[in-house]
Amino acid sequence: MASKAKRDFRPNLGPVRAGALVGVVLAGGEGRRMGPGLLKPLRKLGGRPMVAHVVERLRPQVMDLVVVANDPLPGLRALKVSVIPDPPDVQRAARRDGRRLGPLAGILAGMEWAREHHPHAGWILTAPADVPFLPLDLTVRLCGLMHVPEPDVLMVRHGRRLEHTLAVWSVKLAADLRRAVLEEGVRRVEEFARRYVLAELAWPGGATPFLNVNTPAELSVAARRLGPTRSRSRR
Repeated sequence: MASKAKRDFRPNLGPVRAGALVGVVLAGGEGRRMGPGLLKPLRKLGGRPMVAHVVERLRPQVMDLVVVANDPLPGLRALKVSVIPDPPDVQRAARRDGRRLGPLAGILAGMEWAREHHPHAGWILTAPADVPFLPLDLTVRLCGLMHVPEPDVLMVRHGRRLEHTLAVWSVKLAADLRRAVLEEGVRRVEEFARRYVLAELAWPGGATPFLNVNTPAELSVAARRLGPTRSRSRR
């Protein structure tokens, strides 16, 4: 009986909220590999924008959620979620560089938004807008690894791949991150994270929940994974 109960538990597991985490969906990438057409976060997956899948899977697991996007994302209006751009000085620096400053700019925007709107929340959880099958127990597993002394950054690893933008960040790093981006020209997420105490969560069960949709072919794979029935309804 005990073994049967264990087998029955996982398929029925719903979203679980853990700790005072603010979710930050990073939707500012240019998505050039997806080709011409809609912005990558707005590409349809199961009849809805791909970013909507990320928002709906992550939002029940966090105390609040914000999407960072420099381009308009009208497909998110129905989800009633806050959408913010990179900080103004970061946008000015991007214009001077002639290109966007990458995920670190979005992480900084998320940290500063969290500190303003939830000053008692010490952490943000970042996730890219192109990972539509995020686990519904992601925050529980991550927070289970936040032992004392706590790391400054906690990233998800599956197999040999370390997901640099799927991570928990201490908002105490905000001032250092601002300086690194604007004054030191740091652009790589891992380069900044390794300045601090960095831990990893080795995800059990492989890479299936972390399909990263960057190309039309990968979007087709994601659509097949949803299936004809699920693609027309909420997951």
